[in-house]
Amino acid sequence: MKTSLIKFLSAAACFALLFFFITAPASATPPAPKIPDWFESRAGFNNALEFGAIANVSCELKSLLFDITGRAECVLTDAAKPLAPLAPVHFNLKKGESASFKFPLHFDKETHSKPLAVKIFFDFPKKEMLAYVSAMNIDGEEKNALIEKIKSASDLYEITHSLDFIITKNESFSQLDKGVYDNYLKNGFLIKSFDFKNMELAAILSEIKRYEEFIATVRKTPELKTYLATGMDLVSSEDKYLNYLYAAAYHYYTAGDHSRAGFFFDALLDKAVKEAQNVDTSEIFVNAAVNKAVMLYELGKKKEFIELAEKLTDFCVKRSDARLRYIYYNIANYHRLASDIKAAETYYRRALALKPAFTACSNEIKKLEEKKQNDK
Repeated sequence: MKTSLIKFLSAAACFALLFFFITAPASATPPAPKIPDWFESRAGFNNALEFGAIANVSCELKSLLFDITGRAECVLTDAAKPLAPLAPVHFNLKKGESASFKFPLHFDKETHSKPLAVKIFFDFPKKEMLAYVSAMNIDGEEKNALIEKIKSASDLYEITHSLDFIITKNESFSQLDKGVYDNYLKNGFLIKSFDFKNMELAAILSEIKRYEEFIATVRKTPELKTYLATGMDLVSSEDKYLNYLYAAAYHYYTAGDHSRAGFFFDALLDKAVKEAQNVDTSEIFVNAAVNKAVMLYELGKKKEFIELAEKLTDFCVKRSDARLRYIYYNIANYHRLASDIKAAETYYRRALALKPAFTACSNEIKKLEEKKQNDK
């Protein structure tokens, strides 16, 4: 086995070297000369997006080297409505000056993959830029190339900031990589989807069996076990194995087979996650544990639900995990359905403090406040 492993690694190294020689260019190409940075610009949402609410798209500019003039525009899709006609904002900045502009918009519909754009048009300071570059202490050939580039540049310089976002009646995201929820059940509990939606269950189970046999073989072989311990995890594919377990649990859960779903949730949470050697398991642990907690609640196992939810809370607090808001949300729903209004409101507010645009929480708080008024 040791000889086989050495041959495998040697072959891989030779292939990588051969690939380098095949793909490497015959001669190095010098980078294109870069025009010095003469301004700074930024665009984004300056408050949380929320369904049915107003939010501002902001644009910030700063002149770094010269006086600059131009205009900024906000370009909409049907994702939002302007509160007033979106006229261009003209600017005239002295060297070193800053300016900021706001475009107030009404986000009144659910939206996905319909980004906004902030376009900024500058009167390119060609004369000033040529004088600046001519005085730079750089290689003469590079300087001449840069001067020619500036001379041939358009008189109108344009940049675009694209702002993508998602808004639903439950929650919104302006940082799409931070959004982890898929859909909500009738009681508002979170269910996270998995990465193998299009695979048949039989194929998923077959992959689980294959990976379990493979990983068991790897871990029993001293040479491969040592190799895995280096962190150079090229052969174990443990991350895929974890996701296949997750997918099987999800399949059975959505099919209503809670017993089999529980088997695969436990196989993932109690064994596979703990034994994984070279992959970060925190994300799949939280997602799977949240789903298992939901299932426990639906089965009427409320004590086990609370125990798992509290364990998840501690886990996410220690790691500053953004998904803590979902756990607070589920605990709040548990208390709401148990008619403990005070506890429910406490946890909704904790979730809302972590995500101000968590509309599902703000809606529930409104309902609870209305109920308290009606009960007086």
